[in-house]
Amino acid sequence: MKLTTLTPPLEALHASCDDILLVSLISHDGLPVVHFGEGLDFDDQSALFFEMRKACDRVLRNLKLGHSEEIFIRCRQGCISIWPVKDMVFACLARPAINSQRMQMLVWKTRAQLEKRL
Repeated sequence: MKLTTLTPPLEALHASCDDILLVSLISHDGLPVVHFGEGLDFDDQSALFFEMRKACDRVLRNLKLGHSEEIFIRCRQGCISIWPVKDMVFACLARPAINSQRMQMLVWKTRAQLEKRL
């Protein structure tokens, strides 16, 4: 996997909307592979997104519902969308003012591009 092939879709997503704060691709061990945007600490945020995905998958498995296809969380101060991409995690963090349907559409398209490149 070459980072140069993964960079354009992530960079385009980040540039597509002013409300998108952070776009990140996270390795299977919770470390950031590629990221664009604002963040507190990329290593900490990436580890949290990765752990969030693992926790949600554990809940879904125990409920006999399979694995997560998307995790979307909205709170007063922002939105997070987390998707599995092969053995990695793709995360997008946005301001709460973003239209959630638009965010999901943009993220879904980016995820599809990443899947083709991996």
